Amino acid sequence: MFTSWRPDHRLMLDGVAAALVLVLGLGASLSALRGAHAWPWTISLVALVGLAGCLAVRRVRPLVALAVASACMLALVALPDLPGGVPPVLLPFSAIYPVLLYSAIAYTDLSLLPVVGGLVGSALVVGRTVLSFPGAWGPPGVLGAVAVASVLSAWALGRYRRIRVSYVRALEESAQRAEQLRTEQVRSAIAAERRLIAREIHDVAAHSLAVVLTQADTARLVFDRDPERARAMLGTALDVGREAMREMRGMLGVLRSGDDPVSPADDRDLGSLVASFRSAGVDVSLGSSGTRQDLGTAERHAVYRVVQESVTNALKHVGPQVRCRISLEWEPRRLTVTVTDDGPGTAEDLTERGGYGLVGMAERMRQIGGEFVVRSAPGAGTTVRAEFELGER
Repeated sequence: MFTSWRPDHRLMLDGVAAALVLVLGLGASLSALRGAHAWPWTISLVALVGLAGCLAVRRVRPLVALAVASACMLALVALPDLPGGVPPVLLPFSAIYPVLLYSAIAYTDLSLLPVVGGLVGSALVVGRTVLSFPGAWGPPGVLGAVAVASVLSAWALGRYRRIRVSYVRALEESAQRAEQLRTEQVRSAIAAERRLIAREIHDVAAHSLAVVLTQADTARLVFDRDPERARAMLGTALDVGREAMREMRGMLGVLRSGDDPVSPADDRDLGSLVASFRSAGVDVSLGSSGTRQDLGTAERHAVYRVVQESVTNALKHVGPQVRCRISLEWEPRRLTVTVTDDGPGTAEDLTERGGYGLVGMAERMRQIGGEFVVRSAPGAGTTVRAEFELGER
């Protein structure tokens, strides 16, 4: 909990801890300083207060705290012995230094330099103690072992804390990346579903409306002189409209259920599709060469929509007088679908212009690993060519 606090909160917490340490430890230190000369007493007191102050900023300014504490410890090492022959560096406040050493390792990227400084400082403290107690190797030896152990313990704990924080941070970043990836995937899925819905609605509505409008317009022109023909055309328009409504309801129903909204249309339905165009007055022919093979659902749907959209475009842009030729070229491992019309054509790049119909046809072919090309030239009509590899059956 404490490590998650903001720097100002950590400063306040460490400041309270430093004040408590100063209050609790100052009494013992002052009793040890009793009887010392004024200047060692003053320097010692300033160094002890400085160590307490470093404890207050150990997490917000760990390197500064360690540097100041090192200077304070050096000052205590350099001072003469206190009354009783005790070096000032052995006062209880010296125990603050390993805590500051731990903080410098735990909260910064430095590790080697603080440890080396701590070991050098331990050697100075032991040497200073040997000078104060010549010939008594027991206490200096114990002190040296404790000093080295405290430095290495501070290093180990600091490294552990830094590795643990880095590990937790890496887990948090990984979780954030996973959440971002999931959000992007959801957005991509929603966009793909919207494109799919738009493409399906366009395919159904564009074809049906083109036939209905053509039939209705022709019926209006011939109504006075040929009522029977006009009535038949209106009947065809109604039939096409009802079929479009049925297909639209089925498509929306599948979309609500979450299944793949692919209609059962296949290449055998091309006959009824051609018949609907012929009833609208369009001269459409359907030809096939090679040995017919079974297609997958997505492949059948793509072929149906390519033919439907190509003839519908010709009907919309040229009129019912257009003539269209549909060709299915079956090869052992490949199917090529070609739709040509005898319209005026255009020099414009239809693929670059890319209406919903052309974009939808190209996307359908990409989904099944096929190729899609539209060519048009003034006076030469328009040719739509789609081909794809046949999978293993």
